[in-house]
Amino acid sequence: MQPTTFEIVFPLTVLAMLGIAVPAGIMIANQAINPQKKGTRSKGEPYECGLGQTAGNAGERYSIKFYLVAMLFLVFDLEVAFLYPWALSFLKGGWDLLWILLTFLVILEAGYMYLWNKGAFDWNDATEK
Repeated sequence: MQPTTFEIVFPLTVLAMLGIAVPAGIMIANQAINPQKKGTRSKGEPYECGLGQTAGNAGERYSIKFYLVAMLFLVFDLEVAFLYPWALSFLKGGWDLLWILLTFLVILEAGYMYLWNKGAFDWNDATEK
């Protein structure tokens, strides 16, 4: 028996309504419990690590190392995203899946060795040496 349109749409509608109602309710409760009060001028200024004023500005350039760490994190994250379903299907697929995993890990390790040789994991600046 095919489900009716109502049976398909109703749960999604309830989920969407809850997705709007719960955050709105939390914000209303927050305002009711702790209303915004006018404070001193310093209360509206940014606060960073105990400094009286923030250092630098929004247009300041960051070192490329931060972006490199982000990209390497994505590689590790994709590796984990691949290994979890592989582990679940290993029991059904047998030992042939082991060769697929080993091929994947060898390719991944080759990439890491390339990055190691290029100095991507070295956090010391060349000027500090």
